[in-house]
This record gives sequence, structure tokens and C-alpha cells, in this order.
Amino acid sequence: MSKSQTKLLGLLVVIIAAVAVVVSLIGDKSLRAANGAGPVGFVYSSRIIAAVEGSSEYTKAQKDYEGFAQKLQKEYESQAEGLDEESKRKKLLELEMKLAEKQIELNKPFQDRIQTTIEEVGKSEGCSIVLSQRVEFEALVPIRDKSESIVGTQSVPMSIPIVVTGGKDLTDPVLKKLGVK
Repeated sequence: MSKSQTKLLGLLVVIIAAVAVVVSLIGDKSLRAANGAGPVGFVYSSRIIAAVEGSSEYTKAQKDYEGFAQKLQKEYESQAEGLDEESKRKKLLELEMKLAEKQIELNKPFQDRIQTTIEEVGKSEGCSIVLSQRVEFEALVPIRDKSESIVGTQSVPMSIPIVVTGGKDLTDPVLKKLGVK
């Protein structure tokens, strides 16, 4: 089995597991938690993320990130002069790592705030479990040539519904508590 076929098989296993979870949750129309403690809540994560990304706080963080990226670009340009290709590659990799660290640093407060708010709203609404309505991920799909032979793979955005029916939509209360629209 080739590497791409192994990855594709792994992806199929993940999808089948996700579908099994959905099917098991749909078994009870009210979507009660397994221990019967309370209803299952859900949020449309993409709506919440889009609303937060539209906030003035996030816009400021993005400007900080862009300023940092420009500073690193200038740093690279000034230091890359006269370096051989291998040294340039190493320097570029080093600066890309710094950029990734900065992105994580700037995004973490937003991620933490969203997570905490979802937990608080879920608890106040009596939900024992809160799910994302959909799971977004990148899947590897085969690339085929004219003879239909697999010649490689490419990454494609995918979305799987986790909540198909029932449950308690907590998206609007979460957005309200976050103070975003």
C-alpha cells in the first residue's frame, strides 16, 4: 500500500468514526447526554470565529502580526545579502518559526476567550456537553492522471456535520457574551 493510500485509508477511518459518533448521538431525539445529566448543546464555530475575527480587538492583533511580519521580512533581506543558499534557507526557516510563534501568541487570547465563553454559556444553559456543529479539516484526496491512476494527493478543505438534528444551539448566547456580532 502506498503512502498516499495509507493516508487516504486513515482519513476514511476518521470519517467513519465521526459518522458513528453522530449516529449514536441521533439515537435519542432530544440528544441527551449519555448519563442523562442535561441536553447536548452545540455552537456554529465558524460563525463565532468569523465574528471574533471581525472585532476591533482582532483587527488590532492582525495589524500587530502584519507589522511583525514586515519587520522579519526586512531583517531577512538585510541578513540574507551575501549568504549562500543553504544559509538563506536556514535563516528563512528561523524567521518563519518566529512568525508562527507570534501568530500563536496573538491568537491564544482569542481562542482561550472563545473556549471559556462556550464553557460558561453551556453551563448556564444546563448543557452537559457542547459540540461544534461542524468539524472543518483538510483532507488528502487522490490526484489521478488521464488513465485514472493515482499520481499523488492534494489537500482539500472538508466539513463534516457533527450535530445533524436536535440539541440546543448556543451560538447566539456565546456571541452575545463575547460582545461580537
